[in-house]
This record gives sequence, C-alpha cells and structure tokens, in this order.
Amino acid sequence: MLPRKENQPFTLGPVDAQKACLLIHGFTGTASEMRGLGESLAERGVRVYGVALTGHSGEPEELAKSNHRQWLASAEAGLAQLAGYPQVFACGLSMGGMLSLMLAARHPGRIAGVAAMATPTRFARSWQAHLARPFLKWLYLFNNLDFSHPQAQRMIENSLNAEQGTIDFSNPQVVAEIKGIRLSVPAISELARLLAQGRRELSKIRCPLLIIHSKLDKTANPASANEIMRLAKHAHPKKLYWLEKSDHVVTLGPEREEVFRLVGEFVEQVELVDER
Repeated sequence: MLPRKENQPFTLGPVDAQKACLLIHGFTGTASEMRGLGESLAERGVRVYGVALTGHSGEPEELAKSNHRQWLASAEAGLAQLAGYPQVFACGLSMGGMLSLMLAARHPGRIAGVAAMATPTRFARSWQAHLARPFLKWLYLFNNLDFSHPQAQRMIENSLNAEQGTIDFSNPQVVAEIKGIRLSVPAISELARLLAQGRRELSKIRCPLLIIHSKLDKTANPASANEIMRLAKHAHPKKLYWLEKSDHVVTLGPEREEVFRLVGEFVEQVELVDER
C-alpha cells in the first residue's frame, strides 16, 4: 500500500522571534515537504508557519474543486498568521514559490525577502489543459509506464516523494494503486492561470530574492529560474543558486541540507530595519 498523504499546517520556532518565515508547499504537495526546512529555520531562532493550501488534502476530488484564487487566499491567510512579527519572509517550493513571489509583489511593505525554490513560471502545453478542461476531467500520470524499468521506477519515486527502493514494484496491488493515481485537468488549468498571473506581477517585487533551482529538475524547467531573475528586475539583491544533483522537490532531495543552509543564511543576512 502507498502512504496516504495528509496536509496539516505546522508552527515551529520561538514565539518571541524577531524574524518569521511563511513556508508554502507545491502543487499537489503537502506542508510536510516543507517541515525539514522549517525545523532548520526554527533552530536558527526563526518563527515558522507552514501553510496547508486549500484543496491539497491528498484527495484528487478536493484538488479538482479548488482554484488558483483559493490557493492564493490560503497563502494570504498564512501570512496573516505571522502578523505580529517585525520581519516576515516567504519561502515556497514549486507553485509555493510563485505564491511567495506574488505575496511579495502584493505586500511590498510586509515581505522582507523571498526564497523561491524549484519555481515554475510556465509549463509546456499548458494551452492543452485549457482546451481539454471542458472535456477531460482526469489525467492518469503513470498508467502507460513500464513498471519494471528502473528509470520509470525512479521517476515514480521522485514524483511521490518516496525514498529510492521503498516502493515494491513487484506487488500487483501497489502497481494498481500507482496506475490509479490521477490529477485533475481543471486543476492543471488553474495552475497555468496562476503562473501566468504571477509572471505579470514579478516586476513589482522590490525585496531581496533568493532563487534555488536544480539543473536536473524535470518538473519545473530550469529556464524558469532565469525567467524569474529577468522579470523580477527590481528585486534587490537577488541571487540564483543552482543545485547539481536534485530533482524537483529540493527540500526532500539529496541536497536538502544545502537548501536549508542557503535559505537560513538568506533569512539571517537580511537586516532588520528599525522603523521607530
């Protein structure tokens, strides 16, 4: 049996911290993919809130009923959870990175900095999702794969955030479960809408920006990192850091400790301005 996804928000770190960080997970993901980063930041004395986005319960039907406005509203509600802290950062993975960038564009006086990790700006054939939306409800991601092939197995493990070797591909029940995994076509269309809206807002960002992306990312094209650097032309300072070994979910991948260090140092290095 595959592990069941559950999505619960979490809070970590000292209540009386001067710095706080909102952590936002990715499309189809859960707050748990951000927990390791949250624990690392909490050890540095940062207050952390990991948000659970609307529709991301692990149930495909719930995601199908949600939309990009609700995902953004969830991020806004997460930001409100940290209202009492002098300096607040937004750190997001994948779609969560775009939501973090949009918060910075919309709240220039509130967001002290953004760390955008494995963040897409667009994806190939998004127009097909828009066209298919009225006619096709589900996309079965793994139905046509050869489950005996090592490369297919690694792709599935990466997609499900599973450690290598932990899925028993020889078990017919497990294979049947994987083949039944489905993704809402309307939700994919909503993701494309969110990314298009986010691209239009990147020029409004004025805060420090850290972009982390893997050269091997097969989900969010590495070209997206360069596009964020180009479109967020007023973000200052801004830095793009490339990972060499990770796939898409960099907070769980082989270079996660490097990711934790980069984000932690970024949060520490942005100076706290006393406005009194």
